[in-house]
Amino acid sequence: MKKNTISFENGKRAVVINAARDASAKEILDPLGIASPRAVILLFGGAAGLDDSRKAHLATLFAEGVTPVAAELGALIIDGGVMAMMGEAVAAHPGTGHLLGIAPEGKIAHPELSDASARSDGTPLEPNHSHFVLVESNEWGGETAKMLELARAFNAPTVAILVNGGAIAADEALQSVRNGWPLLVFEGSGRFADDLSAAVRDGQHAKSAELSEIARSGRATLFHVDDPAEKLRDELRRMLRY
Repeated sequence: MKKNTISFENGKRAVVINAARDASAKEILDPLGIASPRAVILLFGGAAGLDDSRKAHLATLFAEGVTPVAAELGALIIDGGVMAMMGEAVAAHPGTGHLLGIAPEGKIAHPELSDASARSDGTPLEPNHSHFVLVESNEWGGETAKMLELARAFNAPTVAILVNGGAIAADEALQSVRNGWPLLVFEGSGRFADDLSAAVRDGQHAKSAELSEIARSGRATLFHVDDPAEKLRDELRRMLRY
């Protein structure tokens, strides 16, 4: 277990924990130093393949839908640590609280992290996150189990949000409903989110066992990506039972 404090070009700093796969949640959370949140919002997926107008609307939903609810409820937001859209939304709304990114150690690059400073093909950490946990893994998806374990360890009302996404986001969504958490699916955001939306809304024959299990769980709620941020705020409050 290693703890670092790193800086970014925007002047912000973040706490980074490098964690072994077998590290317990307590071993990670104690040095991470995040006080127990009143709620947890998990964000899966991304914006791959979306046009600029749809990306801009998603950015508005994050900024005016997700972050105000996180601030209001004292919620911790957890994502993959590289999503600019979520980081920028939090940066634009001081008082939102902590933004925790969880990513595979072997896929990340940052000049102040000794193991990642010379990784030419690494993905930069998003500079508006307050905390990161880098899990011992060389593959995207290698961090999923630890992400969910940490979310459970906060022992707070939890909601997962699925935007777009491929195979990794599909597994994250499946594991979330297996944990008993409600899943808010952004219909119209593309890829797995749209496949799942069709299975939930229309009862279409699911293309995979993952789709079928999530759709049958009764835990997936659809939110259309073109709907207003006010509706998203109301939905998140309802799902977190505030």
